[in-house]
Amino acid sequence: MNALDAYFAETGENTHRLATKIGCSTSTITRPLRGERNPSVKLARKIEQHTGGRVSAQEFIAICLAAEAANTSSNEAA
Repeated sequence: MNALDAYFAETGENTHRLATKIGCSTSTITRPLRGERNPSVKLARKIEQHTGGRVSAQEFIAICLAAEAANTSSNEAA
């Protein structure tokens, strides 16, 4: 379980609630998390701030990059 999943499990929040609280659309968060778009540093910092540091900007970016790598390797295997 990554830091964002742990945060959601502990708080009962989800991507929609998080997006609403930081002032962006749900897809602004979910697309990077699925590896479909690069996360912005601004978004990562907002998530870190909103989660009180439980999900650092670096962790959020790492989660997104891992999803992107998984997508790339599954697309190459197909």
